[in-house]
Amino acid sequence: MNIAFFSKHLPSNEPNGVSVQVHRLAQALVARGHAVTVYTFSPPVDGASYRCVTLQRHPASGLFRKFSPALAFRAVDTSAFDIVHFHGDDYLRGGSRCRVRTFYGSAFREALHAGSIGRFAYQSLFYLFEWISCLRRGRLVAISPDTKRYLPMVRHFIPCCVPLDCYCPQGEKSSRPSILFLGDFNSRKRGALLLDVFSSTILPAHPDCTLTVVGPVPCSGRNIIHAGRLDEKRLIEAYRRSWIFCMPSSYEGFGVPMLEAMACGTVVAATHNPGSDTLLRNGENGVLCTPAALGAELLRLIAHSEERRSLASAGLRFVASYDSGCIAQRYEELYRKIASGPLP
Repeated sequence: MNIAFFSKHLPSNEPNGVSVQVHRLAQALVARGHAVTVYTFSPPVDGASYRCVTLQRHPASGLFRKFSPALAFRAVDTSAFDIVHFHGDDYLRGGSRCRVRTFYGSAFREALHAGSIGRFAYQSLFYLFEWISCLRRGRLVAISPDTKRYLPMVRHFIPCCVPLDCYCPQGEKSSRPSILFLGDFNSRKRGALLLDVFSSTILPAHPDCTLTVVGPVPCSGRNIIHAGRLDEKRLIEAYRRSWIFCMPSSYEGFGVPMLEAMACGTVVAATHNPGSDTLLRNGENGVLCTPAALGAELLRLIAHSEERRSLASAGLRFVASYDSGCIAQRYEELYRKIASGPLP
């Protein structure tokens, strides 16, 4: 099939959750024999097997710049494609039988967990645009049941993916206790909570434990390693060496880093949020807890190596169904339904 993707960014210059998923899915669909063209504002990803068309933004500044992707996407002629798959910003385009729209979380949920009034207003506005997208003709896909909850017109659920040929266990864990965190501190990622728990609870009991922070915001402290931004190869190495991956977020639309950590053989500890509640079963394939109990749960995992090994093994079995090839096959099945006849 000839498939067009639309995504503001690719991981070549904006390695965020959506851009990484778009890249992985496009790669997997090409591997399954399809032709994929990605329309984006990013430059091509080195070594990508799909075609990349880099668009020019409409000249604008401030808030109006946020509308430029939708304006640019509206102008693209898609008549040559069997499937037109939007990964955001399609609210100015008309619907069609061959249109697919994936929602990577809900702007309403983002608004509820916004750190400022401006951010709340911005996400609320885009929640309205999500509803406009839902009213267009086409197939609507959510990455999680929680996303479908706030966009009730969505009928299809297809989760995010991880390329298990890259994300896999290898090498040895660090010689001393180690915790890995991805994100910043004063947003919904709640890195400040983990920093406090690490300093007040973990270090007194395990003075040799380290906390590695991957993210753009600098931090420092005893046994705290600020790794900054890591490319994929070094991120995989960090997952593999860490004893525990911790996600203390108040909100995650899905939580791909939890899957990535599981795939690398690392046990996951997370606080309750829609993403972690979807992926984790407490005591089965990871640890789920309240913010107040996070320190105690991390201490228990550090102290019990057998529990870590058991949870990590269960995580490896769980993540197998989230491989990029499996998720691409689910989208392929949806595409073929679209190609076989009109929408009901």
